[in-house]
Amino acid sequence: MRKALIGLILAGFIAAPVQAVGWDNQAADVRPGAFVGARVQLPLGGKLRALPRAALAIAPTHSRISHDGMVRTRIGEGFALNFGGAPKPSLTIAGVRADAALQHQTGHHNGISTGGWIAIGVGTVVVAGAIGLALFVDAVNDNSE
Repeated sequence: MRKALIGLILAGFIAAPVQAVGWDNQAADVRPGAFVGARVQLPLGGKLRALPRAALAIAPTHSRISHDGMVRTRIGEGFALNFGGAPKPSLTIAGVRADAALQHQTGHHNGISTGGWIAIGVGTVVVAGAIGLALFVDAVNDNSE
């Protein structure tokens, strides 16, 4: 039985047509970015009756620009303030409700640890310091004339 199954798999590989993708369809440039704006989801039918939803979001994007000029952009999950579908607005972080992501449950440590909060604080200070230093250097360069 095993030999027959291996033989069928190998025959499938041999009989399958092989095609190469042309060089002009390969991604020429990959650009990260950010989306800041509103997202609206309107149900267009189906068996379940869903309500329209809206969200104000800040999310990362990933754009691929091919050699033939085709642009494919994907918008990820970031921070979103969601309206609709629930009685009150909710905040989500990476698609997970913020209260659930940061909540400590009895017996389980599902939230962010003390070391994690320290790392977040240090990272925030480093990023803010780097931005402040960049703005200061830019102002010095502008006034150097």
